[in-house]
Amino acid sequence: MTTVLLDAYDSFTFNLYQYLSKAGADVQVFRNDKITLDEVKALNPRNIVLSPGPGHPREDPGICYEVLEHYQGKIPILGVCLGQQMMYEHYGGTVGFAGEIQHGKTGTITHDGQGIYKGIDQLFPVTRYHSLAGDPHTLPPCLEVNSWTPNGIIMGVRHTKYTMEGVQYHPESILSENGLDMLRNFLRLEGGTWDENPGVRDVDDMANHYPGLQMVRSPSESCLVVQPSVQQGVTPVTDILTRIFRQRQRDVAEQKAVPGRSLADLHRLLELHTAPEPIDFAQRLRDATVGGTKLAVLAEIKRASPSKGDICANAVAAEHGLRYASTGAAAISVLTEPTWFKGSIDDLRDVRTAIGTTKYPEGCQRPAVLRKEFVFEKYQIAEARVAGADSVLLIVKMLSKAQLRALIAYSRSLHMEPLVEVNDSDEMEIALELGAHVIGVNNRNLRTFDVDINNTKQLAGGVPKDVILIALSGIISPADAAIYADSGVSAVLVGEALMRAEDKAAFVKGLQNAVNK
Repeated sequence: MTTVLLDAYDSFTFNLYQYLSKAGADVQVFRNDKITLDEVKALNPRNIVLSPGPGHPREDPGICYEVLEHYQGKIPILGVCLGQQMMYEHYGGTVGFAGEIQHGKTGTITHDGQGIYKGIDQLFPVTRYHSLAGDPHTLPPCLEVNSWTPNGIIMGVRHTKYTMEGVQYHPESILSENGLDMLRNFLRLEGGTWDENPGVRDVDDMANHYPGLQMVRSPSESCLVVQPSVQQGVTPVTDILTRIFRQRQRDVAEQKAVPGRSLADLHRLLELHTAPEPIDFAQRLRDATVGGTKLAVLAEIKRASPSKGDICANAVAAEHGLRYASTGAAAISVLTEPTWFKGSIDDLRDVRTAIGTTKYPEGCQRPAVLRKEFVFEKYQIAEARVAGADSVLLIVKMLSKAQLRALIAYSRSLHMEPLVEVNDSDEMEIALELGAHVIGVNNRNLRTFDVDINNTKQLAGGVPKDVILIALSGIISPADAAIYADSGVSAVLVGEALMRAEDKAAFVKGLQNAVNK
């Protein structure tokens, strides 16, 4: 069946035709004002693409608005640049000055991972030729923002019911990455609604949510500047978790671009058995409780934190790892986030190498190694395994249920039982529903950084006995750990207090015996 490409007199239409054809489409191109709706109907198109073009979407649209009205809910429709703007205006939105002029410039975008973005990397470069964009304050209720720039300019929209999407940039440009894969995603769509395409648009699996923007005057009053804003129901961009998450997205995108360090490269390294053998994280913690008479201790290497600033900025991770191993800690948690916590994946690799060469008493295993990180994709898990991790942290608060399910399964496929972190009863319910075997309750709210060490005890009630429950954050002495006696808590993770403790062995022993069982 035919893909009808309606050309708005734009040179990029040639590129779009080439990409669609390469993706497998049988494309027929028509000027948008040289064909009638009846003639389009006669072609019985499988899908329709509205091309880029000059001018405003209300100027010389040809039959594009008629096509949108007639084919909505019947077949998939894709709008590129001007075509996307027509969608925005068709459903009642306003397209106006974007706040900046882009002509042949590249920049990165964030997207929600749904629709045409299924399986597409975050923060990839796209080519922009526009000075207009959809005004987010007039976003039609039936549309959702599927992609945006770091400063919040709308880079694409999707209909919430119909298989209709648009992008503001040029995926067909040679300087845009992933364009061909996105067009392939579009060509796979069937019918006119998302319900006819199970799993392609899943509101529970959205990787990111649009933060919004506002237009404000610069101090000189000479120009408009785009700034992010907070909208009802959307996480404020100023909270620390969101800031860390966005920075880590940029960091990971850069790391994946390093020659020899792509996800495929990491998989190849694992196939070559370059990673040290893992141990069973859950069993290592369980063994350390000595039949429930002691608390297992996860000793953390943390140079700094957003709330405390520098803790031990010049710490040598391997040295601390060896000290922790000698205290009888069941696991060593290594913070690998570089900007706020001053860690790196090299710290984890160094720790694993150091403790792997140490001789332990007969019958005793080395401590397990946990990658403490803001994990949002498989790459970070594979990177952890290659470096020698036995487990990774997965934070419920920053992942959709579908993402969490997939990452738990992927971690287990690499022989690492993940530590699933929760902060409230709703998150605990999700963790249990997805079958987490090791759950950590963060006593610190990652959005406000407020601490309540009773949080773990309050959430422990409904946790099955075969699930290992860990208290995370806010524990600064064995006395703090003592409140978890008879609560079902099996372990505690301690970072700052242990980093500062002069006698680490005595501190760990005090934690282990804090429950007095």
